[in-house]
Amino acid sequence: MRKKILLCLVMLSMQIDAQEKTIVVGNPTTTYVNIIDVQNMGNWTEISLEFNPTNDINATLHPPTGKSPFILSDQRGNRYALKNQMGWEGPDPGGYGTVKLVTNEKKYLKLFFNKLEKIDEIYSLTELGCETGCWNFYDISLKDKVIETVKKEDVSTKFTKSWVDYNVTEDGKKGMRIHGEFTVYNLKGKECYMLVRFADKDEKFLTTTKVGYKNVSGHISLYKKLIPKYNNSYYEDVVVFMPYTEFNLSKEYHNLKYDVDLIYKNGELIKHFEMVDFYYDNK
Repeated sequence: MRKKILLCLVMLSMQIDAQEKTIVVGNPTTTYVNIIDVQNMGNWTEISLEFNPTNDINATLHPPTGKSPFILSDQRGNRYALKNQMGWEGPDPGGYGTVKLVTNEKKYLKLFFNKLEKIDEIYSLTELGCETGCWNFYDISLKDKVIETVKKEDVSTKFTKSWVDYNVTEDGKKGMRIHGEFTVYNLKGKECYMLVRFADKDEKFLTTTKVGYKNVSGHISLYKKLIPKYNNSYYEDVVVFMPYTEFNLSKEYHNLKYDVDLIYKNGELIKHFEMVDFYYDNK
């Protein structure tokens, strides 16, 4: 990404907790764009960025085939191309282009790259060919965190309820917001996800080709990452958002279902919570 105004670039060392690793960035070139997560998901490597500017900035995310696209590099010098993104709502096709970042207003962006064979060999996230005003990260490394081992038979959950806000808008897209309330036991410090999928009336899961909205099976999937802080962790309101456009259904009434599960990072099921009927009018 390239800033449209000149800023002093400060070199510093940042350490940010993510999943079951600690992300260490030795040489970032900005103080208000942070890497908050690095992981392999399905057939891609996912990088999550958090923006928190101290003054208004016009910023540009370039498309994979455009000028100065983001690339990942590993410690062996291999490069991995940007394939897609989620969270950047620019005016150009695919949501790329220039947007305004507002002072002290956090914005989150997921970048999807060709998959690194070994995630621990990640080295840099850079704008290819960028010379000035760049958001580059070098000397990225993932350090193991000490996680208490818990036997699977000791892990349990208590599901309370799920509910939906229909016809809401996020980042200019109309859709539905799915909420979950539940408690998890003996998963302290262990990365897990609330997973929401969608199915037709016969409980056949809906599919998509859109990176960022699908799992390895191609099912439309929404994830919310959780790392419980306590042995007994209560989640009052875990939320995911589904844009209606991602259903890609014919223009008529549809009897659908949403399915809520809790899973480990590797996709293994911890607990199925519920499958709920709802109606979608695409007229």
